Amino acid sequence: MKGRSAILALSAFALGGGESLAAEATVTWIDPSCGYFIMKLPDGNPAEAFGLFSAKSKPTPQVGDVLEGEVQSTYEVEVTDRNSGRKHALFHWANAKSPEMLIRNTPVQCASRWKRKD
Repeated sequence: MKGRSAILALSAFALGGGESLAAEATVTWIDPSCGYFIMKLPDGNPAEAFGLFSAKSKPTPQVGDVLEGEVQSTYEVEVTDRNSGRKHALFHWANAKSPEMLIRNTPVQCASRWKRKD
């Protein structure tokens, strides 16, 4: 009997009972020296409004690109550029409430990490 209940629950989930995690995020900053970039994540937790990402391969997304996919779900993310249809494979490194927090914590090879504010 328990087996039937589990099968029914999984069937209901597969037929649309589950919620999709796909969302849109906008690229707001990129460091071409290292390929890391920041996206404004979908509305939700204000403490995690921005995400730090890097692309697995070139070309990397550009500032202003709107990417669709499960940007908040896992470490490895597959997204699609809404305008061009180009697919990107990304690594999701961290989230923060402001882009400045993420820029300060980019890897040492990123030139913008060492850029001074005037």
